Amino acid sequence: MRADRLIRKTYLKKQHVRPDGEITIYDLTGVPAGSVETAKLGSIPLIPEPCYETIVALPDAFETADNILTWCAALMAESPTASQLWADAKNAGWSVGIADLHSTGFHLDLINKQILLDHFSMIPAALGRSAYFRNTLLITFIRALRDIWHEQRLAPFEAEYRPEDALMLERVRAADCDAVTVLAVWELRGAGYAEIWRHLIGSAEGDMALIFTRFLERDPTALFDGSALTHAFRQWYADETRVDGCDHETLEALDDILLGAGESKPFGEKRLEAAALESLAVLPDGMRYLAGLGDTIKDDPFFSGLRDEINQTHLFQLMYDMEVTMVNNVPFRDRTLARKLFPLGDGLK
Repeated sequence: MRADRLIRKTYLKKQHVRPDGEITIYDLTGVPAGSVETAKLGSIPLIPEPCYETIVALPDAFETADNILTWCAALMAESPTASQLWADAKNAGWSVGIADLHSTGFHLDLINKQILLDHFSMIPAALGRSAYFRNTLLITFIRALRDIWHEQRLAPFEAEYRPEDALMLERVRAADCDAVTVLAVWELRGAGYAEIWRHLIGSAEGDMALIFTRFLERDPTALFDGSALTHAFRQWYADETRVDGCDHETLEALDDILLGAGESKPFGEKRLEAAALESLAVLPDGMRYLAGLGDTIKDDPFFSGLRDEINQTHLFQLMYDMEVTMVNNVPFRDRTLARKLFPLGDGLK
């Protein structure tokens, strides 16, 4: 799984369209929109009587995208967490398809309720022969389902909160998605699919997986009270690449929202409370594994600090742009004065 400062490891969650007048870039190497066949989660063929031997033999017979999705469905049924996330997305009417996303992991089409998973430019038979890429696809799928779980329950953060608070909430959401994915893969390990767990240890989230198992070794009950998951969540923040990449993507999205806002108010003013942070970390069975830790996450610099200088500058510029009115590329702090000086000015925003 690729990780660098400018890309959020394995997924492209949303696409943002800049307003008219910006440069448009056409990707001639991608799949045209609407050309990818998707299937409702509830219509994916399932194995009548799944067992370990049957499931591990499925990749040898990969010929179509349906074969890949059947394998994913069979494995997720072996994890209580993943199966509940699957059921939640299925009941909400989501579909899934497989496309060439240039190694960006997955894309969520929130309007049409579609998940696109990356096949890494490989045909199904090649994916079946590659344990690395098929396990990457499976883990990415679990992560996408957790992201959908958030989408189904939350309004856009920027609509309610200030930009700096939206940054913090997006961090918590990203950390939770990775932490819950670790939990689901651990459950698959317990069902006998140790290969997938070993794959996760060797990925960008391997440090989270190791911290998770370390605390389970010390206290096996940590799996049931959520404390092992809490430590995996905390470990997400220990990797500055993860944090900075998440911040960068969020700031880019906030920029697009501000550009398209016109004269309307782009962001909310609601004060961030500890309960809002804790509510993002709720398992499908109702366990709040961050209960009582909201204030710590909100106030501790380890969780809330903005250490990357580029992201700091980006945030400060964004907040400056919120306070000014731009007319013909001239900034004004008084909108009334701007209208008087440039009554016919272009780009009043």
